[in-house]
Amino acid sequence: MNSVVVSQTTYEIVPNDKVCMVNDRYMGVEQIPIDVEGITYYGCCQGCVEKLQKNIDNVRFGSNPIDDTKIDKANAVIVQDKSKGNVFYFASKEDAQNFINKNRA
Repeated sequence: MNSVVVSQTTYEIVPNDKVCMVNDRYMGVEQIPIDVEGITYYGCCQGCVEKLQKNIDNVRFGSNPIDDTKIDKANAVIVQDKSKGNVFYFASKEDAQNFINKNRA
């Protein structure tokens, strides 16, 4: 008898270097490291490099979904929505884990 195991977790913490921080998407492979004044961000293409270096549309920052605080994406704990591929940015692993626990399927 074959049984299918379905993950109960729609969200998981992912490595920052596999996220395009411009498109806010988990890409699954290492992205282009982009140094901005000694801080490393990641993007998927040359267009992302310029956007992150110049901080066009304030792209280096995200919003913590728990309390709507501004988060520097380079220092964030990043959680992927596995059903959609988009990501969320958190100030701490504790915040990220609380979000995951609260949103279990």
